[in-house]
Amino acid sequence: MNLTRPRNGGKYCVGRRMKFRSCNTDSCPKGKQDFREKQCSDFDGKHFNINGLSPNVRWLPKYSGIAIKDRCKLYCRVAGTTSFYQLKDRVADGTPCGTETNDICVQGLCRQAGCDHVLNSKARRDKCGVCGGDNSSCRTMTGVFNSAHYGYNVIVKIPTGATNIDILQHSYSGKPEDDNYLALSDTQGNFLLNGNFVVSMSKKEINIQGAIFEYSGSNNSIERINSTDRLEEELVLQVLCVGNLYNPDVHYSFNIPVEEKSDLFAWDPYGPWQDCTKMCQGLRRRKMTCIRTSDHMVMFDQRCDQLPLPLFVTERCNTDCELRWHIIGKSQCSSQCGQGYRSLDVHCMKYSIHKGQTVPVDDRYCSDQVKPPTREPCHGDCVLTRWHYSEWSQCSRSCGGGERSRESYCINNFGHRLADRECQDLPQVTTENCNEFSCPSWAASEWSECLVTCGKGTKQRQVWCELNEDHLSDGFCNPNTKPESLRPCELHSCASWQVGPWGSCTATCGHGYQMRAVKCVDELLSAVLDDRMCHGASRPSDRQDCIATPCPIISKIGATSLPAIPMGKTAQWRHGSWTPCSASCGRGNQARYVSCRDAHDGIADESYCAHLPRPAETAICFSPCGEWQTGNWSPCSASCGHGKTTRQVLCIKYHQPMNENYCDPEVRPSIEQECNVAACPPTYRNFPISSEQPNHFPGRNFPLTHKPEDNQNRGVDLSIRGNQWRTGPWGSCSSSCAGGVQHRVVVCQDENGQSASYCDADSKPPESQHCDSGPCPRWNYGSWGECTQTCGGGTKSRFVICQFPNGQMSQEQNCEILNKPPSVVQCHVHACPDDVSWHRGPWKSTIGHLGLCYLRVWKKNPFNLKYCNIYIIVLYVFIFYK
Repeated sequence: MNLTRPRNGGKYCVGRRMKFRSCNTDSCPKGKQDFREKQCSDFDGKHFNINGLSPNVRWLPKYSGIAIKDRCKLYCRVAGTTSFYQLKDRVADGTPCGTETNDICVQGLCRQAGCDHVLNSKARRDKCGVCGGDNSSCRTMTGVFNSAHYGYNVIVKIPTGATNIDILQHSYSGKPEDDNYLALSDTQGNFLLNGNFVVSMSKKEINIQGAIFEYSGSNNSIERINSTDRLEEELVLQVLCVGNLYNPDVHYSFNIPVEEKSDLFAWDPYGPWQDCTKMCQGLRRRKMTCIRTSDHMVMFDQRCDQLPLPLFVTERCNTDCELRWHIIGKSQCSSQCGQGYRSLDVHCMKYSIHKGQTVPVDDRYCSDQVKPPTREPCHGDCVLTRWHYSEWSQCSRSCGGGERSRESYCINNFGHRLADRECQDLPQVTTENCNEFSCPSWAASEWSECLVTCGKGTKQRQVWCELNEDHLSDGFCNPNTKPESLRPCELHSCASWQVGPWGSCTATCGHGYQMRAVKCVDELLSAVLDDRMCHGASRPSDRQDCIATPCPIISKIGATSLPAIPMGKTAQWRHGSWTPCSASCGRGNQARYVSCRDAHDGIADESYCAHLPRPAETAICFSPCGEWQTGNWSPCSASCGHGKTTRQVLCIKYHQPMNENYCDPEVRPSIEQECNVAACPPTYRNFPISSEQPNHFPGRNFPLTHKPEDNQNRGVDLSIRGNQWRTGPWGSCSSSCAGGVQHRVVVCQDENGQSASYCDADSKPPESQHCDSGPCPRWNYGSWGECTQTCGGGTKSRFVICQFPNGQMSQEQNCEILNKPPSVVQCHVHACPDDVSWHRGPWKSTIGHLGLCYLRVWKKNPFNLKYCNIYIIVLYVFIFYK
């Protein structure tokens, strides 16, 4: 048996060797009993002599409130109650670890599995809900709805088969109190959520023919309905508006299946341009991509494997230069008298046609040309005396023109050294020019505007190394002469938020809230400004929760309930720390243990915490594997009318290109876009084709309450005196930074505040305006710390924060998460020496026992202490003598 010897302090494995594989991996039919539910139901009718359980007790699986480490134990709940018990030490192998994961239990431990139910598989569902899919079987439908009238307004019909449904209603000014509420109904008008003007304020789940919808409740600044399941019946999304001047702000998205067609996929020969085949006078061709014909979405090449390839689109490239072999130097003739040979120094040179400049390049670029011989015949002049030269010295400069020299002395035909005066009539060359080609130099763009709108900030510019307008790596230029790329700047002082004291709690017992005034103030002028003059993202909260004394608990006589928590003691949710992200990079999941605890930190039934929002047990985590970077757009493909322009898109990590699989495909920038230039001469007209968008209704054009023809015979001026335009408050900016648009409601009312039909159209106030919440925050980071290990693989970390240009910190979600610099990297990954161990030296008569580190292969010579495991150092033992 070939046993590998353990290393780095490891030990041999003992016990039985076991391997596992999945079986019966097909998904169970919908409506069939869940595997964990089946294991619980096997105990139906068994009460285990637990006080209060009936002989015909039914057991149901318990999912929530179970510790992460206990997910593979069989916890079952008594049907109709919240009481639960552990009925087995571990569930049967193959049981899912939970409802929110694909992982399965094996031997009582939760092991990784994919959506294909195979152990150790990494298969995941795509956005269409297909396991291992490539997002090609559906398309995403998105929309925004922000105009409505009083009552229920239909937004969109969500068709059967839709997946990944996500609906958000943003309340005005970010406060929970709002006059707009989301609602769901079927196509027959039967409400499934928030119907008949009755709104649910708390979080709830809705089961619509097997599809689970999560509703956040109306008491949230962002009201949300979402589901990842497949919709089995058509739904109607509506918004209930009970106010007058506050528009709804509904954003929705969902995926719908793509209809199968015979010509669904095709090769597109007009992909992005690939690299030129040569440095000069080469060819390049466009990448052949497989696309979906319905929307030109790029797919995996396997979709088009059976289709014939069209001809590649090619063009000449790098036509502004030529490559040539060039003789840059010759040696002396090998014979001083008569026939001989001399060596030629031949190099590949790049010749710029337009500039007339010649630059040396690597010889491999001229490999397709015949290289001139490096030796040629010559004839010595048969002179009696001549100068003998040493080798040339190094050139004084590597570029930009330098000088090199050599020593000389006079010799005769026999090689004997003579006095220099014997050669004084012969030409003597001891110096010459060298490396006369241009040096790389730094170039810089113009300075940007100050990156802040007020206060102290910075302005920046791009700095790069170039040679003959070709960009080079910064290592080719002198770092000591690099121009600065950042420069401080200062504008007028900024307005800032000022807060007042908190008011009293709204509740006399239990939970309530308290308010305070928040104002935007110019400190220099001591004046209160409009809120738009301060940075909206950093506005302090004007409301917070407060807890007064606990309210007394009154039990209902005759009602059966769980034991009450003693007076004066409250229960609350507690949670542990998040587990590590399930993915080392990219999108993954993390979990934590959530439980209801009493005042003594003991576990209480979850019903005692039901009045409080439950912390999430799972969350999505993302650590960037790479980031997308784009090149410049190419010129427009058309000289008039509509054309296309393309650019290069690369996946970059640590400034190095990587395979595109290491970047998030859902945020990949487009490589092609339409471009509009001057209109072509009119010959015919293209009529627009209706786009496939969800049905939006009603539109903005509502029927008038009073038709104009009703007043034709009244002899009354349509501009009735007293009617005027009234405006609602401006809505939130569509972008939290870098500019956006905000809307408001404008209505025509009479002098009594009632809705009127006629106001002066020329004086109507604008319904939308541009808004600017200040510059966007960016990632900033500190220096790397020391590595945690000296060998064998360690990590080092640094501080990475989301920060505004003025130095103010922001929450991480306000920065682009895909562009976040890494905060932890590996270091010292080289292996530690295999045969290193501690050896005990002889006892000394002074302070005792000293541990020394030896490398056995070096005949027990003392070795550097860093290669021995610091955790097994023999401690010094001090011995004192009288």
